[in-house]
Amino acid sequence: MSIFLFSLLVNTAYFIADLFIKYSSTKQPTGQILFFRSLYAVALSSIFLLIEPNKILIPSGLQLGILIACGFLNAFGLYAYIKALQTLHFANVSVLGIASALIHYAVAALFQHTLLSVWFYIASVFCMAGIGIQWKKQQSNAGLIWASASAIAWGLGYAFLSFPMQTTSASFATLLTELCLLVFALGMGIPKNISLAFKQSSSLLGVAFFTILGSWLLNISYAKFNLNLMGFMQLAFFPYSLLAGFFIFKEKLSKQEWIGIGLIGIGLLLYFLLIEAA
Repeated sequence: MSIFLFSLLVNTAYFIADLFIKYSSTKQPTGQILFFRSLYAVALSSIFLLIEPNKILIPSGLQLGILIACGFLNAFGLYAYIKALQTLHFANVSVLGIASALIHYAVAALFQHTLLSVWFYIASVFCMAGIGIQWKKQQSNAGLIWASASAIAWGLGYAFLSFPMQTTSASFATLLTELCLLVFALGMGIPKNISLAFKQSSSLLGVAFFTILGSWLLNISYAKFNLNLMGFMQLAFFPYSLLAGFFIFKEKLSKQEWIGIGLIGIGLLLYFLLIEAA
């Protein structure tokens, strides 16, 4: 299966999950969202592990430690993401999320000695130009800080996740990282009125299902593709987010934002077509 198709599947699953998160972020406290989302996700990822048809590969030593550390980094990334969504529009948060892709490139170049072609830089220029145009829309300093923190945490967490994934089953990695998130959520406290909170959190089952699906596909991708390519998989999420902000959440997008979508689309198309032709 090609990098392009994996990108489409992963980002579609995460996109649907984020729609549920955005909906929940306006109605529930951050801690409650994290707790029930992680509770549902652990249950679903356990099922994925039980029905795994292949031999389950479990890392040990340093690789296991990296996997756990990535789990907690990604847990904080989700916490910061929800906090950002409570003060910024869906589209705005996605703009800053592009920074996590740049961390992928840096980690790939530093640890995997990846040689990036000139077309990679040309495509990156288009993408960064599209992001720069969107920057004028940002208003809330608190939201900017949370969105930036989320991008950095997810960028590091998912980039270093690629190392243990070379010797780890995707189903096991998905369950372990979700357990890390559950521990993180428990550290924030259990909702006081658990029955009422449970009723309010039914939409988080959708978050959990599509997140688990996306994570499982993403973990497979880390074992199949180079880390520098994985960054562009994240970039593919950006047009999804702006279109959702306009059509679903009725966010008013300016002319500059639509130009930004076009520039990023050109960059992604250019890079993906070159990768497919290689």
